[in-house]
Amino acid sequence: MAPLLLTLLFLMLGLGFPIFLTLVLPSIVTLLKFYSNLDPSVVVQRMVVGIDKFSLMAIPFFMYAADVMSEGQIGKKLINLAKTLVGHFTGGLAMATVLACLIFGAISGAGAAAVVAIGLLVYSPLRQTGYDTDFSMGLILSSSTLAMLIPPSIAYVLYATITGASVGVLFISGLEAGVIFGLAFMIYSYFYAKKHRIPLERRATLSEALDSIKDSIWALGLPVVIVGGIYSGMFTPTEAAAVAGMYAIFVEMAIYRSINLKKLYEISVNSGKTIAMLMILIAAGSVLSWVMTAAQIPQAMVHLLGSSSKIIVLLIINIIFLIAGMLIDPNSAIIVLTPLVYPVAQAVGIDAVHLATIMVLNLAIGMLTPPFGLNIFVATGVFKIPYEKIVPGLIPFIIIGLVVLLIVTYVPDTALWLPRVLYGY
Repeated sequence: MAPLLLTLLFLMLGLGFPIFLTLVLPSIVTLLKFYSNLDPSVVVQRMVVGIDKFSLMAIPFFMYAADVMSEGQIGKKLINLAKTLVGHFTGGLAMATVLACLIFGAISGAGAAAVVAIGLLVYSPLRQTGYDTDFSMGLILSSSTLAMLIPPSIAYVLYATITGASVGVLFISGLEAGVIFGLAFMIYSYFYAKKHRIPLERRATLSEALDSIKDSIWALGLPVVIVGGIYSGMFTPTEAAAVAGMYAIFVEMAIYRSINLKKLYEISVNSGKTIAMLMILIAAGSVLSWVMTAAQIPQAMVHLLGSSSKIIVLLIINIIFLIAGMLIDPNSAIIVLTPLVYPVAQAVGIDAVHLATIMVLNLAIGMLTPPFGLNIFVATGVFKIPYEKIVPGLIPFIIIGLVVLLIVTYVPDTALWLPRVLYGY
C-alpha cells in the first residue's frame, strides 16, 4: 500500500501536476486498490473533516488582512518609520527594509505579501542609494520571508491544526527565531554597506521622528492589537485574525483613505480565490494524511529512524524540508510532510515547538532557493526582472539562512527561551 501511494505521489510531483491533484489522486487510487468495497464518498467526508476546524478560520482572515494592506498605505507608513529609526546608520536603508518586513510580518503572516507591500516601495530607493540589483533583490526577497516566522504566521496555524500544539506558544517561538533571522540580515547589510561605501542617510530630527511615529501609529496599532490581544487573553488567535481583517479595512478606508468600496470589492474577490485554493489544499492534505496513516507510513518512518540519534534525525528533517521548500509552496509542504516527520521527532525526543520552528525556517529559506522558490517567481512578476538576474543576489542570503538554521536546530534555546519565559513551557 505504502509503495503505491508514495510512487504515485512523487511521480505526479515530478511531472508537475497541480498540487491538489497530486494530493488527492494517489490517495483515491490507493484506497480503491486496497479497499475495493470502500464507498468513495468517504474521501469527500475526510476532506470536509479536514477543514472543519475552528483554528483554521484564522488563515483566511489573516490572508485577507494581508491582501488589504498590500493594496493600501500601511506598508509605506512602516517603511517611513523604519527609515526614521535606523536610516542614518551604515546600511541604514537596508536595515530599514528588514525592520519594515519584520513589522509587516507581525501584521500579515504571509511572506509573498511583503514582497509586494514592502518590496515595491524600497527597491528604487535602494538602487538610488547605491545598492546594486543583486543585493537589493536578495535583501527584499529574504526579508519578506520573515513574515513566515513572525506571528501571526499562517504556517504555524497549519502546524498547530495538524499536531494539536498551542498556537500561542508556536507564535512566541517564531518571534524569537524571526528576530534572530532578521538581525542576521541587518548585520550583513551593515558590512555590505561599509565595504561598498554606501552613503549614509541624513539623521532625522526629533520633530521628524515624532511626525513619523504619529503618521504610522495606526499601522503600528495592528500588530499591537493582534499580538497584545492574543497574549493578554482578550481573544483567541482565530478571533485576532478576524479583528486584524476589520482593523486593516478600517485603517485603509477611513484613516488613510487609500481604498474605496470598488477597490475593496476587487481585493475581496482576489483574496477569496486565493483562500479557496488554500482550503482545497488543506482538505486534500487531510485525505493524504489519512491514507498515509492507514498505510502505516508514519509508523514505518518511526521504526526506520526511531533508533537514530536526535542529531541525525534533525539533519534529515532539515534536508527534507529544504528540498520541499524548493519544489512546492510552504503551506503545501506543511500539510504533506508534518504527519510524516512529527511522529519520528516525537520518538527521538524532539520538542514539538522546536520542530515547528525548524520546519518553518527551512521553508522560509526554500522560498528563496532555486529552482522553484516561491518568492523568486513573485519577484519576476512584480519587478519585471528576469529569473536569472534575481538568483545571484540570493546566494549570500541563503548562506546566512543556512547558518541561522544550524544555530536554531542545534541550540534549542534560540526557539524555546521566550516560550519558557512567557509560558513556563
